[in-house]
Amino acid sequence: MKRMCRSLALIAVAGLSSLLGAQGPAVSLDFLAKPALVECEPAGAELCFRLNFGFLDAGNKSSAVPLPPARELVQRIEVQADGQSIYPFYAAPTAGGVQVPARRPQTAILLLDVSGSMLTKDIDGQTRFDAARSAAAAYLQGFSDGKDHVAVIPFASRNLEETIASAHFVSTRAEAQAQLDALPRPEPNNNTALYSAVAAAVGALAQQRHGGDQARLIVLTDGTNDVHPQIGDDTGLLTGVDGLNAAAIAVEKSGVDVLPIGLGDEHSIDEVSMARLGTQPPLITFDINSLRKAFQLPQAEQVGGVTVMVKAPRSLASRTLLAGRVIRFRIKMTLADEVILVENRPALWIAPPVATPSFDGESTETEQRAYLASVHIGEDSAWLIARPILVFLGFAALLAVLWFGLPRLIWLDRYDHRTARPLRPEYWPGSEMTLQQESPLAYRAAPPGFEPGGRGVRAPVRDPRENTIVQPMADFESTKTRLS
Repeated sequence: MKRMCRSLALIAVAGLSSLLGAQGPAVSLDFLAKPALVECEPAGAELCFRLNFGFLDAGNKSSAVPLPPARELVQRIEVQADGQSIYPFYAAPTAGGVQVPARRPQTAILLLDVSGSMLTKDIDGQTRFDAARSAAAAYLQGFSDGKDHVAVIPFASRNLEETIASAHFVSTRAEAQAQLDALPRPEPNNNTALYSAVAAAVGALAQQRHGGDQARLIVLTDGTNDVHPQIGDDTGLLTGVDGLNAAAIAVEKSGVDVLPIGLGDEHSIDEVSMARLGTQPPLITFDINSLRKAFQLPQAEQVGGVTVMVKAPRSLASRTLLAGRVIRFRIKMTLADEVILVENRPALWIAPPVATPSFDGESTETEQRAYLASVHIGEDSAWLIARPILVFLGFAALLAVLWFGLPRLIWLDRYDHRTARPLRPEYWPGSEMTLQQESPLAYRAAPPGFEPGGRGVRAPVRDPRENTIVQPMADFESTKTRLS
């Protein structure tokens, strides 16, 4: 009996091992770029978002996955925008193969926050600073001596410009590790000059990068942009909305790939600012394993991704409604083998605080064709077509009632059936006027000097010296008028 149980246990373990081996390493989705607002068609009123994501294994390396056929790819993807499910009208792989091309040389800066809050111990018993430094060491595991260049720079709210300007780029892993080990400990009175640090770092990278190198900035912080010149912080540091805009413009002009990493959650980290400053969606985490993977992420060349186009939700169907909004996108995809993948981290699309957002680009010809093919006459489309017609007919009916019906309700005595007639019938063409015209007309005699002559007889010309004499009427009464 014991032998039988032992044999069954071995068979079960072997089967489980083979099953796990067949499944392979865990694969997840990760956004490769920030969402982009594009026009679905030229001069069209419909708004669309372009999303790009790839597939990563447990080691944050590009992974091959069994994609569904091209005709089924759209039906296998679900996008959530602020919790509202929307389905794409276009989806296509961005690369036909899964071979990873040769990695380009990198010129990088590891920018680590050394503010006082980094001394908090809440990551596996370590301070945030120690956890960040140990995780940054994972980046150096893929460092190529003589090929890559890196500088490890601390930042706070004091001596910021001098610290970044004096950064020394090294070309060996040993030198880079020495810089990482020599980082100064955070000071309790240090604040976080996030905007100025990012703007200065991308400027230094733009000057230091070599011809074909890939410039990357990895910035790690646990707080928000917080500077106080009145208590010893540097003067002239970027603050407020204008400071954030200036730093974001500096990132955009530099062409540097910026990955923001936040030690915290959505309540303690300014996720919106980090998304504005990064070229990739920010990672917000308190997990040491996720932190280490984030430092490994820039080492992997992202291939084999998918580009998706979705229409904006109905509640945000115009650029005016998008002003000041922050939209969080999430993606779920079902592969050909029915494995469901969900993204590692959501991607944020951020509109300007006040102004109406502008388009980030235009849709391609293929995307436009897919959009036009998705516009079919369904219940919603039929209602959209019929609604303006019904509104026009409603206004026309209202005008007809006001024009023809309202007067008959107000002035009942002025209308006789269908013909409007005034109160005094003698001024209206009708039978009464006809009867009056049948009787001979009597005219009063003209005043002296105004007697009419016969037809064709010319009245005598009066002498200018003659006076006109007006004689009073003998039968004049003050109560009578000439028309009486």
